[in-house]
Amino acid sequence: MPSQKTRVVSRTAEVRARIPDDARTGRVPAPPRPRMDRRTDPREATPPHADRTGPAGTDTELRALTLATNRTSTRTSATGGPALPLRDGVRVYLEGLAASAAAAYAQPVDDLAEAEVAVLRVAAAAGTGTTDEDTDRVLDIAAAVPTIVVLRVEGPCPAPEFTDNCAAILIDLGAPDQTVLDVVFGRHAPLGRLPFPLGPAEDPEFPRDFGLSY
Repeated sequence: MPSQKTRVVSRTAEVRARIPDDARTGRVPAPPRPRMDRRTDPREATPPHADRTGPAGTDTELRALTLATNRTSTRTSATGGPALPLRDGVRVYLEGLAASAAAAYAQPVDDLAEAEVAVLRVAAAAGTGTTDEDTDRVLDIAAAVPTIVVLRVEGPCPAPEFTDNCAAILIDLGAPDQTVLDVVFGRHAPLGRLPFPLGPAEDPEFPRDFGLSY
């Protein structure tokens, strides 16, 4: 006949063997799984551009801006030469950028007739580029005042028809307003290089890896 100690040990082993089955039926809570610290996985680390205030975030955003053209414009330039960077305090007409953000650098105006310069953010869809409506709008404004176009590009597309009519064109691959304005007003130089061409594949107006700076 088994001793009391033998019966206790046998009963304990039987209970331990039943825990997974009992846990599945709800009779006994399952033992907790070991916790894995997700932060230790580098594949899930916060990307640098998620930090909008740190140096890494700023650098990433600046590389999302490529200076495509920068013509002489003594009326608006901070240096008396190329159009960008703009001088502080200039009266600026804006479309597609927040006037509240621009107020830290310039004097935003609602009336184009009062502006010394216009800064317009214009969309360029992959494959098709800017719409006829946007192109006509830019040409009309550029005929009235020196115009900086921030071209929000989604992918390879034709170069805009207004390239020669604008004081400067800044290709935007997704930078926030604050970073765009930092570049436009010379707080930072644009660091971007085009990851794809703009224009015909055989002879693009702006080839891959193109980019100016100041």
